[in-house]
Amino acid sequence: MDLLVKNARLPDRLAEGGLEIAVADGRIAAIGRNLGAAAEVYDAGGRLICAGLIETHIHLDKSRIIDRCPPPPRDQGGGRRVNPVTMTAPLKKDFTIEDVRARAEATLRE
Repeated sequence: MDLLVKNARLPDRLAEGGLEIAVADGRIAAIGRNLGAAAEVYDAGGRLICAGLIETHIHLDKSRIIDRCPPPPRDQGGGRRVNPVTMTAPLKKDFTIEDVRARAEATLRE
């Protein structure tokens, strides 16, 4: 094993508590407990492990803006009509590089 991540929580296995993730040749080789030794060991400290942040449709620029969004209008049936594009478009004029960076960083840290 090249890397062993210890004490990690997985979104689909939260009830199992801290697990180990073994990595060999850049790929996950095993997930479980007591997986053995590795060249490098990282203690995740009980933090959640998620997929790599390579999803190009993540919209970090719109992270943490719910408090800036007006409530969505009600449709004729009393439900809510939500269109993220039209709801966030008016907000963009107030986005600054510093604002977007701070919100994105907070989301990624969490």
